[in-house]
Amino acid sequence: MTVPGLNINDFHHVEMDFADASWRRQIPAVPGWYAIETDAPLDALLRFPLPLEEGLHYQIANRAADAQYLIAQGAAIVPLELGDSYIVYMGEHGDLKARAREHTQGNKGTGCLSLAQYQLAAEYFWIFHYRPCEEHLPGSAGNKLLRNYLEQK
Repeated sequence: MTVPGLNINDFHHVEMDFADASWRRQIPAVPGWYAIETDAPLDALLRFPLPLEEGLHYQIANRAADAQYLIAQGAAIVPLELGDSYIVYMGEHGDLKARAREHTQGNKGTGCLSLAQYQLAAEYFWIFHYRPCEEHLPGSAGNKLLRNYLEQK
């Protein structure tokens, strides 16, 4: 059997809201893959301050600056027009609901975007896309190696 690749069109999606956590109720607490989409332009991401809380949070401005090299090489996707949306983060996790919370509210023990810490983030549109393992490959039982394999592929 061939393991099917991931296609963002097969993912479920929900608009993220940093002030109201009710959007996360739609996301199952199961293993799978996720992606975060935004319309925040690169120059806005470059202005994100350091996170307010200590922890393993991604420093968005530093990551955006690092991405400029890949963009210059034609190896990174950026919006063609101001206001266009694009995927800024992809990953896999054993609990999609928990990961959605971490990327909005933060978690000191794991690398996450912690978007609610950034007032500037609220000025843009953010979507959480997710695909449970069992939907993608029934019988996979959230296999960690499978999740890693398809995340990297």
